[in-house]
Amino acid sequence: MENQPTIDYKKLFTELITRLGELTRQRDAIEVEIAKLKPLIFSTFKLLPEEFQKIYWKEIAEMEDESAGLQEAIKLVFSMNKGIWLTPFAVRDSLIAMGFEFKEYRANPLASIATTLKRMVPGHLQSRVGVNGPSYLRRLTFLDEAAKKFRAIEPPPGYQDEEEEQREKGR
Repeated sequence: MENQPTIDYKKLFTELITRLGELTRQRDAIEVEIAKLKPLIFSTFKLLPEEFQKIYWKEIAEMEDESAGLQEAIKLVFSMNKGIWLTPFAVRDSLIAMGFEFKEYRANPLASIATTLKRMVPGHLQSRVGVNGPSYLRRLTFLDEAAKKFRAIEPPPGYQDEEEEQREKGR
């Protein structure tokens, strides 16, 4: 029998995690671009002649229906700001920069953001209260945890998980 080459599963796993990380970053960048493009499309559509609008109204209605909700948009903000503590004000500014429309929110958009952020703790976000009020950090995902264990992808600079933070406080 021939000797079969052994498979280095740790290396394979590390390569797969690295590739997943690359694809996730690409997807996040694409989603941000889409979020910026949709409001421009909606605004431009309103300026088109009525007969042209009649042709595309169904597609525009479908596009409006599939637009991201606030929680999904906030998740995207934190995906693009891994390892960074964000205040509700910073989240709002990022959402506006992405082109997120707050027209559906009757309440103050900042109040809606703050409420949504609180609901996302502890499942998606961790929180802390500082001098400037509450701030939030995206929890590590499976990808982040795997990368941390296998060092295929280093956590973002300055990132501290809860255990590291507790150890530093104890010093």
